[in-house]
Amino acid sequence: MNGNRTQTVAVLGGGPAGSTVATLLAEKGFKVGIFHTGKRPPLIVGESLLPAVIPMLRKLGVEEEVKSFSRHKPGATVTLSKDETITSYFSRAKGKLPDYAYNTPRDKFDETLLQRAKQAGCVVFPHTAGIVRLDDNRIGLDNQTLLKTDGFFEDGVDWIVDASGRSRVIARTEMIKTVEGDRKDWALFAHWDKVKIIDEGNIHVDYLERGWNWRIPLKDRVSLGVVINPTHLIAHGTTAEEQYDHYVRSDERLREFTEGGKRITPVVKFNNWQNINERFYGKNWVCIGDAAGFIDPVFSTGLYLSMKSAFRVADVIAAGGEESALAAYEQDWKWEVKIWRRVIDSWYNGRLFTLYRAGMAQSKNPVGKIIAPHVEMHLSRVFTGDAINGSGYSRGLHSFLTRFFLFGFDPADLTVK
Repeated sequence: MNGNRTQTVAVLGGGPAGSTVATLLAEKGFKVGIFHTGKRPPLIVGESLLPAVIPMLRKLGVEEEVKSFSRHKPGATVTLSKDETITSYFSRAKGKLPDYAYNTPRDKFDETLLQRAKQAGCVVFPHTAGIVRLDDNRIGLDNQTLLKTDGFFEDGVDWIVDASGRSRVIARTEMIKTVEGDRKDWALFAHWDKVKIIDEGNIHVDYLERGWNWRIPLKDRVSLGVVINPTHLIAHGTTAEEQYDHYVRSDERLREFTEGGKRITPVVKFNNWQNINERFYGKNWVCIGDAAGFIDPVFSTGLYLSMKSAFRVADVIAAGGEESALAAYEQDWKWEVKIWRRVIDSWYNGRLFTLYRAGMAQSKNPVGKIIAPHVEMHLSRVFTGDAINGSGYSRGLHSFLTRFFLFGFDPADLTVK
């Protein structure tokens, strides 16, 4: 704190990252204002959580409320082909994390976290914040924004936390470059009243002839998303709805999944997501969540990384916001993303589930039968988030096996096209 004056924090954005960092800082004694217009797309990517999110919900005291409107998620089901389906349960990881997560409607989830921030004493301003550059790598709120806060920041703003998501307010103002990933896919998704589900509560991820899809069972509907290179959509229409509807009708597997079902929401397009800021912080500002970067929707990492960054930054600011601590936050975040990218790449290049095919073949011999449970446990820990936060053995095993133990099986068969 600055002498006897309570330090102030302006949080740009009231999504999960913004609401979480605001709650934590308010409870540490900071005066926190959240700029949140409430405007949002009808649907948002990030409806399926990882077990690694559950401890954070517990620390915020909101798990029971989230549970009340969410679907219990015990694991994941992956369809490789018409005759190959894999079911994996989080309980097989036998790690330190809970053996479940939730599939959750994002409007209710986000509102729960925002209300939690209000309960902690944060004030929400229904405006977009404008920022200006100050000297010495500092930024501030512009005069028009300050006028709309009715004196809340009359003593100035000590910290600005950018949780504005893909708007990336600070990065755009500071002209911070981004590092882009190799994939340029689009995600088109909508909710349906009914979609075929194999395993109750599991997120379902399926290889398609072109691209891949997710099926996320919510309490009263199913989220169906298609992730695909946009060049494959040209023949399917000019609008997102035309492309989505036509592609669902034209793909044999998607027709089977949606038989007897009806789309009940608009189609939302999500693209250009593989972007990570080159720089996360300055003298009095820091980026968290998607405002810092996003990698890919395939393993449900987005919301986990957003909330984890909020917890980390709250601790850094509360401890004084030293540059070394901010640098460590950025370094650790980028290290973790590098690990996740390696796992995600093994999905797209086909090596991850080619390893499964190789493992099934090897499990028929005596040695394979012995090591199969060990391998399954450690690979499961990668996908719960346990391996990222714990020992490097599970991560190393994934990298080693997907590189050297495919036993002649060709990963090209499972490359996402």
